Amino acid sequence: MADFFPNTLPKFTDWVGLQTRKRPDYAKALGLTPEEVNARAAADAAVLQATTDAADALATSAAKVAARDKAIRTYETQTRAEVARAKTAPGYTEAIGKDCQWLVTPGETDFATLRPSLEIRDSAEGLVLKWSKNGQDGVQVFRRAAGAKEWGHMLAFDSRSPYIDTETGLSGSFEYYVQLMKDDRPVGQASDIVAAMHGGR
Repeated sequence: MADFFPNTLPKFTDWVGLQTRKRPDYAKALGLTPEEVNARAAADAAVLQATTDAADALATSAAKVAARDKAIRTYETQTRAEVARAKTAPGYTEAIGKDCQWLVTPGETDFATLRPSLEIRDSAEGLVLKWSKNGQDGVQVFRRAAGAKEWGHMLAFDSRSPYIDTETGLSGSFEYYVQLMKDDRPVGQASDIVAAMHGGR
C-alpha cells in the first residue's frame, strides 16, 4: 500500500516545509488551536534543523576523510624518500631495515586466485565499505542499483580501506564490488557482489 510519507530525504524536507505553510490555512477546519499550530510548527523546524545538522556533519566528515587521505599520501611519499636515503647511509644494515620494518619479504602472488574481501555496514557518514588490499595498490569501487544490468562507470579508486560512500539522495537497495589494482591495472579476481541499503540521506 502506498504511503503519503516521502521516502527520500529531499522530498521529506520539502514535505515538512509544506506542512508548515499549509497548516495555518486549515487549522480551523481541522480543529487545531493556535497553540497546537505553533507546537507542530516547532516540530517541523526541529526536524528540518536536524536534517541540516546531519548534512553539515556529512560534508565535514567527507572533507576530513579527503584531508586524511591527502596527508597519508604526502607522508608516504616523504617517508619512502627518507627510507631510501637511509638505506644508502654508511651505517645502514639489513638488521636495521628488519627492525624498522623497511624490508619486504618477497613472495609470489597467484593472480588466478587473488581476490579481495568486501564487507559493508551503515554509519552516520554513509555506507562503509571495508575491503582487503592483498598487497596491491588499492581498489576500484563499483556501484549499481539492485536489479540493474550494467555497472556503469567506476565510482571511485581508494588506496586505503575503508571507503565511505557519502553520496546523498540515494534510497533503496544497491550492489557493490571492488577490483584490486596494481600499477593502474586491474589484477586478480573481483570481489563478491555485496548488497546494501541506502536510507535516502
